[in-house]
Amino acid sequence: MAVSLTDARNALVRERVFQGVEQALSRDGAWTFASVAKAAGVPERTLYRHFPTREALLEGVFDWANARLGFQGQLPEDSAALQALVRRCFPGFDKLAPVVRELLLAPEGRLGRLKQKARRQRASLRLVRCEALTLSTSDERRLAAILQLLGQAATWHALREYWDMDGAEAAEAAVQAIELLLEGARSRGTRSRSRSRSRPGPDRSRGRESAIGGRR
Repeated sequence: MAVSLTDARNALVRERVFQGVEQALSRDGAWTFASVAKAAGVPERTLYRHFPTREALLEGVFDWANARLGFQGQLPEDSAALQALVRRCFPGFDKLAPVVRELLLAPEGRLGRLKQKARRQRASLRLVRCEALTLSTSDERRLAAILQLLGQAATWHALREYWDMDGAEAAEAAVQAIELLLEGARSRGTRSRSRSRSRPGPDRSRGRESAIGGRR
């Protein structure tokens, strides 16, 4: 299906605007509609026509940043896929560090982050179940929550801020945590099954004696 001239022009303007956000943040650590319009080389009224609010603009930046990272919305549903995603995206966050930081810290950035909240939760729960872990419902939910967080930009940012790690090292730290968490969960499931098998059953001979003797 051919793209209309209007759609192609709008896509070009939006791309220039997103790049303008990146330039403004890289230069000043902050942005306004005026600074983005100047960096993008478009009139400010054009910027408002495409993005009437800061929330709308940052939501668009969120999708644009994901596309730059090569993330097309496919969420990992097993440990190998999660680790591969972390190793691919964390170094990419370094290249978009000012943008990613703004999306994490700006109140308006919550819209983009929370847009897929329920879908991300379901995928993380499927990941835990895919790993064939024998856990209680509450433990399963807690593990899924932590694994989801380990694969997100917030973990990359925390390791960058507090441990001065670049994206590659942060990715390996997150991957190691993922492996250790799953190993511990499997061990807990094994111990639970072992305790269940070793737990003594009812003493049927004592029950027969009681019935015969008429004891209550």
